[in-house]
Amino acid sequence: MTEPTLTEPTLTDPAPTLAPAPPALITLGGLDLGGFRKVKSLLLLVYVALEGPTPRRTLATLLWPGAARPEGSLRVALHALREAHPDALGGEDRLSTPLGSDAAQLLTRRGEAAWDAYTGPFLHGVPLSGVSAEFEEWVETQRERLARHVQEEALRAAETADPARAADWAARAYRTPGAPPPEADLLRRALPLTLPGSPLEAEIRAELGELDEGTPTPAPTRPARVAARMLGREAELDTLLAWTLAPQTTPPAGGAALITGPGGIGKSTLTRELLRELTRLDRPATLVDAEGAASAAELSARLSAALTPGQAAPPTLAALSDHLPPHATVLLDGADALNDLPDLLRALRRDLPGVRWVISSRRSPPGLLGERDLLLPLAGLPQAPPEADLAQIAASSATQLFLREAARTRRDLTLTAANAALIAGITRRLQGHPLALALAASWLRVENLEAVYARVLTEAAQLTPEGGGSDGRRGLNAVARRSWDLLNPGQQHAALRLTVTSDLDPADAPHLGVPAHLIDELLTHNFLEAHQPGTERLRLYPALRGLLTEQAAAHPGLITQARADHARHYLTWFTAQPPEAPPVDAERDNIVAALHAALHSGDATAAQIDHFLAHHDRRGLHASGTDTFAALADAAEDACAPDSVQAAAQIASMWLAYRAGRLLDAQTLAGHFLAGPLAADPASRMKVLNTLAAVRGVQGQMQSATDLLRQALALAVELGDQIRAVFYRVNILSNLAFIGTPEQVQELVAQLRAEVPSLPEGLAWMVRERLLQAELYVPGADTDRLLTEVQQLAEYAERAGNVQTFHQATLMQIRLLLRQQKVRQAEQQLNGWRKHLTDDGQPGDRMEWHLLSAEVAYARGRAEQGRTHARHVLHLLNQFPQPWELVELCLVLVDDLETRAPQQTARLLRSIRDTASLHQWQRWRAGQSLASRFPGERSSGGTDFQLPQILAWLSEQLGTP
Repeated sequence: MTEPTLTEPTLTDPAPTLAPAPPALITLGGLDLGGFRKVKSLLLLVYVALEGPTPRRTLATLLWPGAARPEGSLRVALHALREAHPDALGGEDRLSTPLGSDAAQLLTRRGEAAWDAYTGPFLHGVPLSGVSAEFEEWVETQRERLARHVQEEALRAAETADPARAADWAARAYRTPGAPPPEADLLRRALPLTLPGSPLEAEIRAELGELDEGTPTPAPTRPARVAARMLGREAELDTLLAWTLAPQTTPPAGGAALITGPGGIGKSTLTRELLRELTRLDRPATLVDAEGAASAAELSARLSAALTPGQAAPPTLAALSDHLPPHATVLLDGADALNDLPDLLRALRRDLPGVRWVISSRRSPPGLLGERDLLLPLAGLPQAPPEADLAQIAASSATQLFLREAARTRRDLTLTAANAALIAGITRRLQGHPLALALAASWLRVENLEAVYARVLTEAAQLTPEGGGSDGRRGLNAVARRSWDLLNPGQQHAALRLTVTSDLDPADAPHLGVPAHLIDELLTHNFLEAHQPGTERLRLYPALRGLLTEQAAAHPGLITQARADHARHYLTWFTAQPPEAPPVDAERDNIVAALHAALHSGDATAAQIDHFLAHHDRRGLHASGTDTFAALADAAEDACAPDSVQAAAQIASMWLAYRAGRLLDAQTLAGHFLAGPLAADPASRMKVLNTLAAVRGVQGQMQSATDLLRQALALAVELGDQIRAVFYRVNILSNLAFIGTPEQVQELVAQLRAEVPSLPEGLAWMVRERLLQAELYVPGADTDRLLTEVQQLAEYAERAGNVQTFHQATLMQIRLLLRQQKVRQAEQQLNGWRKHLTDDGQPGDRMEWHLLSAEVAYARGRAEQGRTHARHVLHLLNQFPQPWELVELCLVLVDDLETRAPQQTARLLRSIRDTASLHQWQRWRAGQSLASRFPGERSSGGTDFQLPQILAWLSEQLGTP
């Protein structure tokens, strides 16, 4: 297959024409894409268009929950969509779309324009047969969200219109198609906009009376124009929006905005509202809960989880750039515990340069912000001055917040001339601190307004330090203590029990000794908050942690029992899950706390530690896991835990350090372990030897790695651990490919082949795959037998749905066919492999494809086509240098290079042949090529294979694409 080539434009070329505009994705009032109407294919597109890049597995589960092979159904739907609209959905494991939708556009429209763009409810009349309950709920949520947006904009249009038009717009808001039944707040806003005596006024009054259970509706005390998005934070929100949406040069890419202020002042609320606004504007934004993250590694892990939910963490921060669209904004909420925040931000700016960062923290660390960054300190909400009249008090954001929170317990409380001074006085003395106002409002369940005012007034001396200038923290502390005293003992005990959690799913509360009704009561009393948009997870207000920790010290028995219940629940649940199960991510902090509690109480087991290690390893949480297990290892030692538990924690830390690329740390930890008393246990010593062998292998010390693996293998055999023995033999086999002889490789292959029949099926096929890869690169191998076995491996992989193994088997087939000089068959297999890649949503121009295509092209006498593929490989190697692929490219190009620069080519072949760190198969082939092309060659003047210099020389010979 010839590659398309670019040509220079000539005077005879036709004039360029504008590309046709992509079709619009219609979701309002129906479902359509340029006449294409296959429902499941379009539902895929709709979900990705509104939710952003989405894992294929998630889409398959949502849309084909009952299918025997959901991935297959997904592939069929994708194929149908791409046939009609090839560019509609792209991506590998995560599908994304460049198309916009009328739903996303609707959220950017305001006032009358929003109503005009609303052609009907979201996916109205679209059959949802066969989809999951979660997807149906998502559709209903989106339908209500869009309808509420239109309803809100219609109401805003009514509030700014003349009376006649206001009534018309109020009617539209009241009867917005697809909107849920109106709530009391909306009805109260719409009522004064109706015409007196009209049927609409009577209808709204009747409905409002039913909601208020006969309570007369008070006259509105606020201006006709309702308070905007956030009480008292409109200016700050607008500042953040303007900063975020500015052109990429102002602020520059990588710019940072820091929201600061004391606990409870509203930093998280402002951050979440910014997320909602950016989402409404269809701008890419990601919220990361940074509360409690104490290291850059931990925060990086949370960022990875937010950007790639359900997937293993990428190995580096830079790798996350593939998951961030251009001009993305990342919001790091609650970064208070990070001592190295400036260093982390520098790393984030370096590795993810196109991102804007919005960070909320109680502190502003020195050196965090640059000249063009934004600092946004928050103070209390605006309060009415002492001389304010009723209208001014009503317009005060602090007053509105107090009344809103008071309505949760006192539905009859409204602002009147008689109580305005009391309410204004409360807001002034609490300096507009939002959480303090919310807590004070909750007192109304047991005290009247006058008593609340008197209590705040008598404690006013505590609220302002000498010289004034308080930021509201003293007020919050005083109000929080009073709120605590007003809780009944059951509520207090429930709050104290929840201090041992980081956050929780309400469904888990009964397992922690907290009945559901107490959760509701703590929410009502403003001790709990919902802090993660899109989930039901709850947490104690971080600003109240100090008070609760102080109270917990007076109830040691209760806290001990709470920790025991917490540990029992989360460890029982966790060990019953597969380590890589995505739901475990949300409970990771709780599992860490549970393990610490179990270590302290003597209940922790090595199996629990190993299970948690497997979670971190399979989820790619290597850097953060290293620190997590180092702390667990210290805790195990302090608690004098059993040797097996201490060893498990230490081994986990060193293994994850190796996996994170911290080789010196892993090597040091392994050395200390082997010199210490815990190494007396054969099983522990075996695992540490394996870890140290892995480190030595990466360091290029192949002989040392092999010797260590042989020691580990001897211990595995002694312990009767067949599975580990098999893995160690497979790893030794990989090392022998570099430092061994063909005879040694064949001997170990024979030993492993004898083991295969006794292994579980999945492991047996994995071993067979590794054996085939080893035998493939042994001179004189029986290629006919290998082809038969590779075909069996491919058939197994297809049955098992193992995509990675299937692709590896296909690559081996192609290489074996080329070895047999069956070039046309190899070419057919190669083209078929590329189609499989595309069908699986993976890029078809992978390095292996170009490398093998170059070999096929040269073998078929198409040198220029071969050079084109070789240039593509060079381009990829310059981005991601890989010794194996570079040597393979050299060996493919050797004929071409010899005609251009014979002496340099001979020197290149000598360097490959004589470099001990290269694969013995490649070294053997280089020697054979050298002997056949330069038969009298005796020189040993070649140097070691130098990857950068070879890359530069090849680029000079071939040019770049």
